[in-house]
Amino acid sequence: MRRLAIPLLAAPLVLAACGPEPTTVTDADVARIEQSLERGSELAWELTQAESRVAAMCMQDLGFTVHDRNLMHGMRVPNRFEGFASPYARIPTAEQAEQFAFGYWVNATDTDAARAMREDLAYLDFAGADLGWSDPTEYEEYEEWKALGEDYQQEWLDAFLGPERAAYQASMNAGNHDEPVEEPPFGGCELATIETVYGDPVHLEYEHGSFWTRPDLESPLTWVGDGELYEELSAQLADQEQDFFDCVETRGYGRWEFDSIGYLPIPWYVGQLYGSGASYEGMEDDLPPLSEAAEDTEDPVAFEFTMARDFAGCADEAGLRDAESRWARMYTERLIDRETEVYAWEQEIEGYLANAQAAIAG
Repeated sequence: MRRLAIPLLAAPLVLAACGPEPTTVTDADVARIEQSLERGSELAWELTQAESRVAAMCMQDLGFTVHDRNLMHGMRVPNRFEGFASPYARIPTAEQAEQFAFGYWVNATDTDAARAMREDLAYLDFAGADLGWSDPTEYEEYEEWKALGEDYQQEWLDAFLGPERAAYQASMNAGNHDEPVEEPPFGGCELATIETVYGDPVHLEYEHGSFWTRPDLESPLTWVGDGELYEELSAQLADQEQDFFDCVETRGYGRWEFDSIGYLPIPWYVGQLYGSGASYEGMEDDLPPLSEAAEDTEDPVAFEFTMARDFAGCADEAGLRDAESRWARMYTERLIDRETEVYAWEQEIEGYLANAQAAIAG
């Protein structure tokens, strides 16, 4: 779910940092680092798409016009960062609940309303963080690629991966090796694309062998554990959480609780209305039992909207909306001493993107 607007406080907040002196985090610090991470996330997605275009140009020169684009960017899709959103921001606001409910019905049903909503910019903005970065045409082209048959696919893989690497991956996928086998280096158009965009592939050694990869483009947010932050936030807002759960229970949805990183199992609870729900065996034990109203409903979409309105109202009444500025500052506290690394990450991605764009421009 897209983040809520962060109501930044007027005065700076002094927080403990990793150095000997506490770090004073200001509104400007929060906004600056947030904007840098947002920009880096957008650039990383542009890079993924541009890398695919560079690879497609190489493959088209060899006579291939339909592609498995997921392989063309190494199956690496960057995380989508849309701002410092606390776990509580996943509970829709009253306005969001009225428009979208939890958003589950949009993909769980195939009605005219659901199909229209999938293309609605307001919905895509609301659901952006959960949907992640995606390009629907990539999946459509993959289906076309599969439909061309095994001979075309094999010729394509040999040309893109190189014959040696294609044979290695086919053998590994078939489970033909009980012991680790040395991975051959990149070849074909994949190697040409990596050299164009990144300069050189990376060869990493480990205890049982080695493997080849692209440069690491991990977001600086991976330095911070959401579980650690949520534990701290939850301790500060224990009363508000309790009030929220009491309110939800009073409205007939049973007893809920956040997990160790602040998630509520709403998608799985609501998913049961549409014939899905628990995603692994035993997960049912972690879900509140369906209410009688949920079990008896003949209109799961209407029930989802009612439930979303109730959860939104309970979050408002309990005061959970006040957490956003705290969450933003917790993240900024942990990142501010590494701001030069955040900036370097953004610049690195920008440089790779420039390489790709120059190749595309010819």
